Amino acid sequence: MDFMTVKDIAAEAVNSIKLIEQLVKRVKTEKDNKTDPEFCDLLYLLEGIISTEQDVGTDCIHKVLDEVCLPLLFKIHPSFDSNVENVALLTSVSSLCGACLLKAEETRVVDLIEQCLGILTSYSQGADWKSEDGEFMDIYCCVSVLQHVFKPRGNKFSSSIQKKLLQSYINVVQSIKCMQDNLLINMALNCLKNMMNICVNENFDKLSAVWELICKEFAEGNEKPYILLCGMASHFFPVVNDNVVFDLKCKDDFWRIVQQGVSRKVPSSRKQTMYLLKRVTDMCHSCNVGVQSETLFHWKPKDNLLEVWEDYILILETLEEKQVHIIKPVLPRLSKLIKATQIDQNGQGVLHSSWLTAIFRRLLMHENIFILRYTVDIILKLDFQCCPMLKQCQEKYLCEDFLLSLQEPKLFIRKEGAPAGSSLTCSEALAGFFQNCWHVLDNPSTQTSFFRRILTTIVENTWSPVPLLLIFEALSKTPAIPILDSAGLQDLKNGVSSETRTWDSFTRGAMLCFCGQILLNLINIEKVLPLEFFFTLTMFTRSESLCRGTCFWKEVSDWLKTVTNLGLRNWTADDIKSCIKNQTVKFLTIRDDNVSVTDEADVLMTIRLILLSVDADILPLKTSEQEIYSLTHTLQSLIKIINDFPTHPYMSSIKVEKALKLMVGLMAEVGDSEEDEVSQFIKTFMDTAAVSGTLFIQQQLTEGWKQMSDLPSMNLCCDALSLVMSKSCYADVGKAMKQLSMRCFHFLRTLKQDSVEQQIIRLGASMILGTIAQHVTDQKLLRHLLTQIQSASSFIPSTFVKPHSDTCISQKEWGRMASDFMTSQWKTVLFLLKNSKSCDSFVTMDKCLEYLSVSSGDATIIIFRCIKLLLPMKVDDGKLDTVVEVLKVSWAYLKEHQGKGTSYWHYLEAYTEMAFQKPLTTQSRDSPVTHKLLQIANDLLEIGEEKSGVVNVLLNRLIIDCPIPMENFLPVIVQCCMFGPVYKKQDKQLIDVFSYISSLGSKLSINQLQPWFPKNLMVKVRLVEFLCHLDPQNSLHYSFGNFLLSGICKKYQEMVTISSGNTYSNSLPHRQKNRLMQCVLLLEPFISQTESDKIFSLLLDFFGEEMQPSVRHYQEWACMRLIGRFPNLVSNLWSAFSVIQKKSTPGLSSLMLITSHIGPLQTTESQEKFYDTAISQILSLCLAHHFQTRIHALAVLSLLWDQCKRLNLQGVINRHSIIQVCFLQLAEDNNTAKNVKKLLENYFLANLDIHRDYSVETLFHTMPRLSLLFDDEWISPQYFNMYPKTSYIPLTNPDSTLAKCKEGAQSSKVQNDSEPEGTIGDIQKKIMPWRLMNPDDVNIEEMENPKHRRRSEGLILVTSLIDKVPNLGGLCRTSEIFGVSEFVLNKLAYVEDKVFQTLSVTAHKWLPIREVFYAHLPEYFQQKKSQGYTLVGVEQTANSVSLNDFKFPAKTLLLLGNEKEGIPADLISLLDVCVEIPQQGVIRSLNVHVSGAILVWEYRRQHMIKDKISASSS
Repeated sequence: MDFMTVKDIAAEAVNSIKLIEQLVKRVKTEKDNKTDPEFCDLLYLLEGIISTEQDVGTDCIHKVLDEVCLPLLFKIHPSFDSNVENVALLTSVSSLCGACLLKAEETRVVDLIEQCLGILTSYSQGADWKSEDGEFMDIYCCVSVLQHVFKPRGNKFSSSIQKKLLQSYINVVQSIKCMQDNLLINMALNCLKNMMNICVNENFDKLSAVWELICKEFAEGNEKPYILLCGMASHFFPVVNDNVVFDLKCKDDFWRIVQQGVSRKVPSSRKQTMYLLKRVTDMCHSCNVGVQSETLFHWKPKDNLLEVWEDYILILETLEEKQVHIIKPVLPRLSKLIKATQIDQNGQGVLHSSWLTAIFRRLLMHENIFILRYTVDIILKLDFQCCPMLKQCQEKYLCEDFLLSLQEPKLFIRKEGAPAGSSLTCSEALAGFFQNCWHVLDNPSTQTSFFRRILTTIVENTWSPVPLLLIFEALSKTPAIPILDSAGLQDLKNGVSSETRTWDSFTRGAMLCFCGQILLNLINIEKVLPLEFFFTLTMFTRSESLCRGTCFWKEVSDWLKTVTNLGLRNWTADDIKSCIKNQTVKFLTIRDDNVSVTDEADVLMTIRLILLSVDADILPLKTSEQEIYSLTHTLQSLIKIINDFPTHPYMSSIKVEKALKLMVGLMAEVGDSEEDEVSQFIKTFMDTAAVSGTLFIQQQLTEGWKQMSDLPSMNLCCDALSLVMSKSCYADVGKAMKQLSMRCFHFLRTLKQDSVEQQIIRLGASMILGTIAQHVTDQKLLRHLLTQIQSASSFIPSTFVKPHSDTCISQKEWGRMASDFMTSQWKTVLFLLKNSKSCDSFVTMDKCLEYLSVSSGDATIIIFRCIKLLLPMKVDDGKLDTVVEVLKVSWAYLKEHQGKGTSYWHYLEAYTEMAFQKPLTTQSRDSPVTHKLLQIANDLLEIGEEKSGVVNVLLNRLIIDCPIPMENFLPVIVQCCMFGPVYKKQDKQLIDVFSYISSLGSKLSINQLQPWFPKNLMVKVRLVEFLCHLDPQNSLHYSFGNFLLSGICKKYQEMVTISSGNTYSNSLPHRQKNRLMQCVLLLEPFISQTESDKIFSLLLDFFGEEMQPSVRHYQEWACMRLIGRFPNLVSNLWSAFSVIQKKSTPGLSSLMLITSHIGPLQTTESQEKFYDTAISQILSLCLAHHFQTRIHALAVLSLLWDQCKRLNLQGVINRHSIIQVCFLQLAEDNNTAKNVKKLLENYFLANLDIHRDYSVETLFHTMPRLSLLFDDEWISPQYFNMYPKTSYIPLTNPDSTLAKCKEGAQSSKVQNDSEPEGTIGDIQKKIMPWRLMNPDDVNIEEMENPKHRRRSEGLILVTSLIDKVPNLGGLCRTSEIFGVSEFVLNKLAYVEDKVFQTLSVTAHKWLPIREVFYAHLPEYFQQKKSQGYTLVGVEQTANSVSLNDFKFPAKTLLLLGNEKEGIPADLISLLDVCVEIPQQGVIRSLNVHVSGAILVWEYRRQHMIKDKISASSS
């Protein structure tokens, strides 16, 4: 609603005062519709009249204030309802209020200002600024009123108001601290700017107050500083440098704020930061001023710094995009920024390195992994000698934030094309990075501080395995530097132990190995005592890292030897011996509380202290004249305690247990190698205490074990007993064992389950008896045990019930005891089953299944073994149904425990050993047992698809226990032939990491202790090893090979039927077909004469189906070898040409490739006939319609011709001399010749020898590689550890020619070498100058939404005839970009459409939009024509003017037609002119959006040229 319209409506008003009264009356009438846009128009009209009319008196002004402004201000509450309409109304009311106060009495102005100041004060102090009656002025209203009161309008304020102004300024600044909403903050900033523009006095103090607030907010980590700096930018950074009052450019604090703003997580803060950077750098450049802050920023007019900052800003702006193809071209500019940080001879660089840190932070925030990898690679390869990040105090970023950015596992991948086992990206660079830092930080104290920070960052944060593993590997390669003191060792131990607790064993072991190398490199022995070092070694487990005989053990012992030779205090050889002696005495000392529990870490530390000292030649085995203290002293002190026990009745059993604990630990650590001197030396001492140790165990069983806390003692005694029985051969030991076993039987027979004490004794007796039964080798003792056990069926096995009277022991603890009891009981049962033929009466199958249902841990495994021994008896008795039921029940138990920890794998091994044993696998094909086993095998194969390692267990068991010819399980073997999943990216990464660790070999102990192999790949390895053990000369093996081949071919036919059509390369169907054909070629020697014709025909039929080249090559090779063995198959080949030609072009190419290889294999008598037929067959295909067929035919024909010459087949050459003509085109430089040449260079034609290259290496490694299968399908010969020494097929290829060939067709990237480093071409990025930037679009939009800034009179685009929303949205965007003054729609509702907004991209927020219905267009046209507009239509008519010839007037209304019907005839008659776009194509119409864009651009282009000419002439 404009002024003229309302004036016409209020025509009865004779003057402005009457008009104001009419409007006030209307406002009061429509106050319920105050959010309506027309209501705001009324307020703007009031403001316009009051501002422009001079005869409006104060009474009238006060009336507007009292009846309109103040009531509305007290009813608008944006704090609670901040919708756009409320904010728009507030802007209108405040603007009206400001206009009124200019003409109101001064007292009214002062009163309102004071009221606002009171609200601001309460708000800034956190007090309640709302009134009790519910009528209060909102804080938004308060700030908005002040903003408009002090809006400069050319007026002068009185001194009292000036004083209030300064007070208001301080209050507004203080209140900003409490403001959280950006809209409110922007209103407050506008208020401050208005105040400063009115009163320029004391502006320095005013800006100082704002700067102080900015610093406080920045220190608290808020986003407010960026809003404040941008809002006050015109005062902090005026365009004219002479107007600078408060110069922030010279303050480092300002530049720190900017640097942090670069990488803020809030996008608006980053945008505001870029605005500040652009404004300041442009100001420095345009004003030609010099700037020097304390350290972070400088600008010299003579230096060309603008280019560097433009690159910096360009990178920042581009990083706001998500598409990597937009960002990628800009990234090379980083090299310029890095170069700009280099320090010149004056000790200053163009950029301070902290700016690099800021942009690195921003880069590493990006969501695209390519950007992250690129940035990490740049940082890791920085030369810190040239780039002074470490010299300029940026080490905190490198040690903390940058290191934490490496937590992303996707950063660590194998380089494309690198073989398996190669180092991962970043891993090598990481090592170089740490070494680079070490060399630059040449001061020991800074080196120590830097690396301590790194270790602290690692220890204090959570990491996934891959990044942390590779970081530790890199740290392990740094030069030795003494930085770890006692506290550092403890932090490292605790951090690594807690971080790796949930890792898999192999990764954890590798991690510990790297950690050990770091420990030896970084320990500061001057600040660490030996015992502290050895206590740290307890973090390294024996099974994963630190085990005697491994490389890590040797590294530690060598290090210890070197350190002791240095003669440092506390670390001499004598000091270490003294530590051993004192630690042994301390360990054996009984504490005052007389507790028997020993700290396992303390035990392990003492053991390693002793043995590492022995291996480091510090502690000798025996005493000599030179060596007073030796290992003998330590062992004697232990053995003496054990041997003295029988004769010293008052000796503490706890002391004996401690001695026993050390002896058992020492024996476990040294192992049982007869070649190890230390092992045999300790064993000798152990033997001398065998009898005494056994007596001690008997004593403990009789009198010592009575409560729950005695469980560790029981376990210790069982460990000691197992060592004694396996290593001692004294007769006295046998007697002692017999007495001990008798005592165990006595307790188990006589004790009841009434009390905890009796149950504890029963548990001890059962555990001791189970241990004896498990390790007994003495025949007398064995027979004695059998006799005793056979008479113990009443209590072995038995239950272990918790007494009702007991309430002290938890159910969990009792469950653990019951499990130990069951395990030991079934050890005894297993002993009986193994050594007695008649044991059915002792333990039944039902009892086994009953106990299996409640068993866990070792008990389950032992029960499975017992069932294994009982099942053959059931088979012999013909009870097959019972066998099937047992298999079913035990399989259900196994499935129930699937995925429940590592115990599942032990269960699986025991189950398959039980189920797939020879008596069961050799049942007849129609036996129910066989059917059940096949069902179980198929279930295991299915589980193996998801769980690696399951199929390995199954296949191993079949190979061991299922004798050839395996007729019942051939389908399972066929499934194993094609087994193997397609790995996910995460799984591939883990495999790459494991492969890399494995490639380090003996450098890591984990590879010696737990060698890793890819489980799924090892299924194929084990199967191939099994097949290669077969002998084609053995009739049984020969028939098995034939059966298996038939099964494989049948399976392949099924797959072809299921997956009709071509399959994607490296997809699962492709891989499965490839694996099957590998096995066909592997088993080719087992094809008999009688079967050859059938299988050869089958292979030829397969060529008619779509398949990948890798699969075809195996089929081709198999056909070649069959023809070589059975020449009569050649006739089948010729007949296949006509059949395949109709089915498959690739198949026809395969037949030609086979033909090219088999000629030289023919007998001399049949060669001429072969080549005559072959050349005739191939020659006819040289003119085939299909290009691939022609190329293959020419290539093969060329090979055949060369073979004829080489074989001197002159008759063939003479008869086919005409084919020389075919070769003429190959001499030309054309597409055909190039493709033929490329094909002839292919490895399969140029290098493959079907007999020489027939090896496992070629079939399973070279061919998959050359055929471009992913490397998880390549099987290196090194995996075949059990390959037979003699086999029908060699493991490795005797000739390396084929292995040296390059992979199949590859695409290579072309690089323009002429382009200098660090330069880039055009980039797909729109750079916006700071003058056009709006650092807070959203808030400005909300404040200015009610009155879009109208453009000057120009082009009006009318789209009322268009009804498709996408076209309207696109035209809206085009109109905004090219400065259309008004955009006319048929319905304003279109603007709210999501499709419209998606295509307009916020253009509708900045473009004036009017609604004119289609029916009202004639009236609207008449109005615009009266205003001087030329009405132009876009339409092809008889009188239309070409766009090339039309000159647009400045005031143009452009009408676009409907998508289908164009402009109706009744509207064309109202237009001044119709314009058409010249066209040259057949189609006579353009999309309306495209047409509109062309016309709008042409209008803008013409007037830009006109404006340019006018400017130049003036």
